[in-house]
This record gives sequence, structure tokens and C-alpha cells, in this order.
Amino acid sequence: MKWMKTLLPLLLLVSMIGCARSDAYKKDEEFYEETPSGYYHSDGAGGLGGAPSADRIEKIKQPKKKVLVLGFWNDTPVGDDSIGMFAAEELKRELYLSKKILFPEDKSATAVTKDFVDGDRVQTAQLVREGKRVGVNTIIIGRISKIIFRQNREEVGILREAQSAVAVDIEMKVFDAVSGREVHAAKRSGVSFNTAHIVFDEDQLATKAARSEIAKEAVADAVKKLIPEAFLSMEKMDWQGRIAKLIGNKVYINAGRASGLLAGDILKVLSPGEEIVDPITKSYLGRSEGMLKGTLEVTEFIGQDSAMTLIHTGGNFQEGDVVRLY
Repeated sequence: MKWMKTLLPLLLLVSMIGCARSDAYKKDEEFYEETPSGYYHSDGAGGLGGAPSADRIEKIKQPKKKVLVLGFWNDTPVGDDSIGMFAAEELKRELYLSKKILFPEDKSATAVTKDFVDGDRVQTAQLVREGKRVGVNTIIIGRISKIIFRQNREEVGILREAQSAVAVDIEMKVFDAVSGREVHAAKRSGVSFNTAHIVFDEDQLATKAARSEIAKEAVADAVKKLIPEAFLSMEKMDWQGRIAKLIGNKVYINAGRASGLLAGDILKVLSPGEEIVDPITKSYLGRSEGMLKGTLEVTEFIGQDSAMTLIHTGGNFQEGDVVRLY
């Protein structure tokens, strides 16, 4: 009986520890069942929830896409080009923080959206040429279509309070840099409020610098709303790179370790395809799907973001041919 008295508290302690761990374990299970799995979680719009494991792995393994963000066009009476450049930089900053995309290293890529717009038409042929020049998968352009300033201030007193508000409308278009296809278009609004004290008629909020500053705050608000749209649009496109150089049986491509390729990856090679031009208007309509030429195997990484591959199957490869994950 004496040994039972000694054993009983011990059994009770073990039971309590077991229950505590079980509750925690149950909470962990519930967390992982209920919590979205980040960027690739299914939201009913092409996500991966419920997908076969092979499909899930294939999607997760997609290399990072290279994206060119052109300076946004400030198409408003507020003549300040820095607001459009600020919008593009904000978008780039938000995209960079995701660690899911890359930007071209070409420092000469200083083109802005206005350079590729003719009236209401985007000159996609020129976009494709620019994308090919800097070696990107995706091009994002944008336009600030509206900036509205409003102010309400007290009319009595030496030291008065002025409340300012700014609203902006921003349009964004995402293009496949290889085919010239418009993948997505979105428009979002942003707002910003500011309160300041003025002495007599010295209204500091009425200066160009102050108006520009508060407008940029509204732009930042709108850009944050465009970020999910940008990611969703890029999910619709397959990753692709291109052949940069051929030396004997070695084929060098413009993507490597930084893009997320792995040694042993098999890539399929396609011809660049043919440009499709409207015979009447002569406008560029896009590019046809290229013909499959064969496959390559990634064997070695060169520099920051390029790789050497060996011919796996097929042949007659040329510089500029498109490569995609097999």
C-alpha cells in the first residue's frame, strides 16, 4: 500500500504532462489545418489546396521570374514626374520584399511607361523588344490617372488648423515580356490625410513640395493594393529564360542560382516563335508558341545568375531560344 501511495502522484503527474502535450499538439494540428500556406495556398483561384503532391511540388519549384517595372506615367495636370517614378519604386520595393522575383541588372533600363504608349494604345512590340534586351519574363507599366487635392481650414484666428486630403487613381498593366500578351490590368485608389497649423495666410500645404509629398503618401497606399494583383498575374505565366551562348555541346542560359534553378533540372528548349501582325493595321498582336527543339540539363552555375547546361535530347539550338522547366 505504501508503494501505491508513492506511485499514485507520479502517475497523476505523467498523465497531466501527457494531457498538456496533447492539447498543444492538437492546437498545432488545428493551426496547420486552418492557416493558409502562404503564397501558394489555394484561394479558389488556381491555388494548390487539394492538388496532387506532384503538382504542388512542381508549382513550388518554379524559379523566380525576372520583372521590369517601368516608371509610371503621371498623366494628370499635376506636373510632377517624380510622383510617377515614386509609384514605380514603391511597387519594386514591395515586390522585392516578397523574395519571389528578380529585377534586371541592366542599369541602363530607364524607360518609362509614357515611352510605350501611343494615345490609348500600348505599343507591345516595343515592350517585347525592351524585355528581350534586358532579359525579363514580365514587364509592368503604370499610369497615375487622377490626383485630387482637397483642403478644409479654419477661417478665424492667428494660429489656424488646416486639414488636407489627397486621392489618387493608379492603373497597372502586366505583360508577358516574350509574347507581348497583356496578362492583367488593375486600377486602385489611394488616399492620404494631413493636418498642419498655419499662421495668417502662410499655408505650407499649398506649396508644390508639400502637395507632392502628400500625393506620394496616397500613391503608396494605392500601390499596396496593387501588389496582390501583380502576384496573381505573374502566377498565370510560366517561368522562362533563354539561351545566351553556345560553345560546343555546352549551352549557357541567362538564369541560374539566383533564379532558383537546381543542378540536374531538365529544361525544354523552344524556338522563339513568330511575331503575329495584323495585315491591315500592321499592329503587333503577339508571338506564337515556339516549336519544341529538345531538352537541356543544368550542370553548373556561372556568375550570379547564369548556368551551363548540357544537351539532353534534340539539337539545332540557337542563341535566343526559349527555355522552360520541363
